[in-house]
Amino acid sequence: MVSNHEAKLDESDLCHVSAGTPAGKMFRSRTEDLKDIPLAVKVLGEELVLFRDGQGKLGLVGLHCSHRGSSLEYGDIEEKGIRCIYHGWLYDVDGNCLDQPLEPAGSTFCQKIKHLSYPVRELGGLIFTYMGPEKSCPPRYSALIREDGERLVLPPRFWDYNWFNFWENVVDSLHAYVLHKDSRSDRSWENAFWRYRGDHHLDAVTTDYGLQAIVRWPGPAPETEYVRLTTVALPTVFSLGGRGEEDVGFERLLFVTPADDNNFMVFTSDFIPKNAAHTIEDREKARRAEAESEDVKSYDKRQHVPFRGRVWKEDYVCQSTQGNVGYRREQLGTSDRAIILLRKLLIEAMEAVRKGGTPKGIIPREKEADMVTLEAYRAVLSKSQVQELLNGRS
Repeated sequence: MVSNHEAKLDESDLCHVSAGTPAGKMFRSRTEDLKDIPLAVKVLGEELVLFRDGQGKLGLVGLHCSHRGSSLEYGDIEEKGIRCIYHGWLYDVDGNCLDQPLEPAGSTFCQKIKHLSYPVRELGGLIFTYMGPEKSCPPRYSALIREDGERLVLPPRFWDYNWFNFWENVVDSLHAYVLHKDSRSDRSWENAFWRYRGDHHLDAVTTDYGLQAIVRWPGPAPETEYVRLTTVALPTVFSLGGRGEEDVGFERLLFVTPADDNNFMVFTSDFIPKNAAHTIEDREKARRAEAESEDVKSYDKRQHVPFRGRVWKEDYVCQSTQGNVGYRREQLGTSDRAIILLRKLLIEAMEAVRKGGTPKGIIPREKEADMVTLEAYRAVLSKSQVQELLNGRS
């Protein structure tokens, strides 16, 4: 009989992210404005509370008090930490118990308590944590640390299906040509490129940090091609470029964070260079614009109508209804080669962690201070430039 430890990993393992699962271990190999109110969060199946103490230090600790389990979401923020309102136990940002007011004078019981905590760090308007066995810093992505422009951190989005359905959609670049073709509007960041018709090809190239999905089709002149490049860094970071050549230097970085097996969050940070054609105000106006209304027949009782004309909801309808990878029936084709590669790389990453190795996507300690750029764009390239891209040289 083969033990669970020895069992071969497959695509179904990508759906489960709790502590101890292969995918959960892989993830652990890696703002909202916080004021004086604790924020309950669920990440990778763990219930936590995020807070900023009276000294301005960020803390991410277990949601339930180590004493008798009351929620620290309702705790009081103090100078040195967060205090449970039930019996007054006080925890600092590192999970140390500093005070137990109902214990006898001189008691050292608090010194024996070590509450669950994770290190956190602010970078580019977002808050990062590392939930693995060793301390690590978040990669210094260029979109988060560049100073030659402005940053726009969008409100987080919360979704109620498995994270991997969304994640593999990132490299399923050709779906936009079919699913969203009737919703190409001036408010869509895809509009400037998908209006072109042609013979579309999708290629996938492995990189040091993950992969690149490359969509290309005949360009406006001989020996040219339209190219849409999307870059993925494992396990769940991806970069999208701007609307075209007028958006050179623009970066959109998205972070997919599983809450548990059935829910996830997406955090987005845009970097807009100085003198950009589209300002922050332009982008905010486009993002908030109302989609054209879709006529719904009176007898159409489907749960998610209306959905046509709303890019995010079109994606939601498809991704939330397809079932989880490894459990659903599917037949992949040539246009799915980036999805096939992504699954392969993630299964290899889980295997690497299970065997005590380092998965793809981890920044070596000697390079933790380096700036990491995840290239992404929509552009017209010469065929020689496209060939260099396909050969792994951008």
